[in-house]
Amino acid sequence: MASRSSASDLGEPRNGAGRETVVTRLLRAHPEISVEFEDGRLLISWADRREPVEVCNRWRVEESWWREPIARDYYKVVGERWLALIYFDRIAGTWHLERLYD
Repeated sequence: MASRSSASDLGEPRNGAGRETVVTRLLRAHPEISVEFEDGRLLISWADRREPVEVCNRWRVEESWWREPIARDYYKVVGERWLALIYFDRIAGTWHLERLYD
């Protein structure tokens, strides 16, 4: 089961004086998420949210095959409440959230 992250763990801006504007948040750890396919759309579940999203863009990354290989399928997705970068780790067979956009 994936661990839950709080807003402060994600680098979200805090309310009050000195508020900063955040355009994108690269997550320190890439939390594992649940991804399902339903009616031609992706359903993403993470941090007590479940939301259908559409794929805006996708690409494949393969590198470091001689050391610790990385083989990932990346997806930029948009939903009603978020725009995010997720990836499927083809070696581990798991989905992860890498970046959130404001």
